[in-house]
Amino acid sequence: MELKRTRYYRRGGFTLEAEGYASSTPDESYSIGERRQFPDIVIEVIITSGTIKRTDLYLPLEIPEVWFWRSGKLRVFQLQDSQYQEVTTSQFFPNLDLNILLKYVQHPDQYDAVQEFIAEISAS
Repeated sequence: MELKRTRYYRRGGFTLEAEGYASSTPDESYSIGERRQFPDIVIEVIITSGTIKRTDLYLPLEIPEVWFWRSGKLRVFQLQDSQYQEVTTSQFFPNLDLNILLKYVQHPDQYDAVQEFIAEISAS
């Protein structure tokens, strides 16, 4: 976001609760473009499996985009017609190749991953 000069506001992890629904705490969340009451993107790192359909947790607050990283895979869901649909491109970052991002998310060294990712997306 910084490299591409996209204005964002980090929301971090916070508890999302709505009556009649389970609660959830995303690992990260961001408002894109301007500060909002609820984030535009939430990101969850899933370690254990469960029986809850994770996208349903964000439906009451109409979070536009939900990203899940689990077992080396990145899945992105967008809210469309009151339900989440899996997509291959982020509506907020249409030029971001998610496969390139995934390569660096799995990199064994965080510092090197960030530097190499910046170099790769700067070249494109």
